[in-house]
Amino acid sequence: MINLIEKKIKKTIQVSYLKIYNISFMHPKLKNNNSHFKIIIVAQNFFKINILRRHQIIYNILSKELKKIIHGIEIFTYTPIEWIKKSKKKIYSVKCKK
Repeated sequence: MINLIEKKIKKTIQVSYLKIYNISFMHPKLKNNNSHFKIIIVAQNFFKINILRRHQIIYNILSKELKKIIHGIEIFTYTPIEWIKKSKKKIYSVKCKK
């Protein structure tokens, strides 16, 4: 699933950095081990686009998977300049209720 997500994003957006984590293990109630992902995307395309629109772009790219396979995604989008400032800090995932 990670390869599919990566392929679809790279087909649409020219990324300078893309990291996808499978965080399904953090959601023990669900039996699907490919259900939750954290996606970090750095792209110049995001320049002058607000965070809501950036997320909408990713949701549109992954719309089929979100309807059928993916239960949840955490999306972190940055321009290269934003990423330089942010990359020194750790990006934490939201913990699911048990």
